[in-house]
Amino acid sequence: MPSLRGGRAALPAATMSCLVLLCGCAQEPAEPPPPPPGAIPAEQSIGSAVIEGRVVFDGAPPPRRPIRMSSEAACQRPGTEALSEDLIVSPDGGLKNAYVHITSGLGDRVFAPPTAPAVMDQAGCTFVPHVLDVQADQVIEFANGDPVVHNVRAIGEKNRLFNVSMPGKGKSVRRYFSVPEVVKIRCDIHAWMSAFIPVESHPFHRVTGDDGSFALRGLPAGQYMVEVWHEKLGTRQQTVQVAEGETRKVDITFNGRTTP
Repeated sequence: MPSLRGGRAALPAATMSCLVLLCGCAQEPAEPPPPPPGAIPAEQSIGSAVIEGRVVFDGAPPPRRPIRMSSEAACQRPGTEALSEDLIVSPDGGLKNAYVHITSGLGDRVFAPPTAPAVMDQAGCTFVPHVLDVQADQVIEFANGDPVVHNVRAIGEKNRLFNVSMPGKGKSVRRYFSVPEVVKIRCDIHAWMSAFIPVESHPFHRVTGDDGSFALRGLPAGQYMVEVWHEKLGTRQQTVQVAEGETRKVDITFNGRTTP
């Protein structure tokens, strides 16, 4: 997965806006197909087991890079400094923005997507949140909270992709992804803007918080493969056995080496 490169020079906003508007991208359906008969609602608990813990960075993390937004006056933040989000580590080693999900152990269960849409905003000329975990066929609302033109371009290998213009504040579009993979999101108008949307076929996934913590709740008893993905550090996997009603604590550690 390509790393984020904050601070690269962007094309002038007006020029890139015209390119985006003229790209000729086909209209994409905003609403997904209905779930198959018998699909388990994503909000329905199927067990009482919990796998929780932290994702930890072992080593001294590199300092976060400043992001230069000089190409767009409306994006600049007087008195503050925008920092890169591709590697954020808490003082006690907790790794933020790591994606934790179950990759095996759920059998042949089929899950319907959540009824509520997931939301990714564009605020302060950054995508918020930086990593948004969703379920396959869950509606995603992309919003523009900035008084400038943005675009949302999806980059992946397995899903129907798109590139849509977001002309100004208050605008939004709805899209969805049907196949599990990590989709990268970019704004071509502002080259520093990127984010990730991991897509999973079931509801047992989370993005770690500021302290690196996560919790996968409502699992049935069983043996699971838990995988952690991070945009700079790659993946880690751990097998976890959990009983009904049990809370199993798991810490997953990345070393200090980052990917290019």
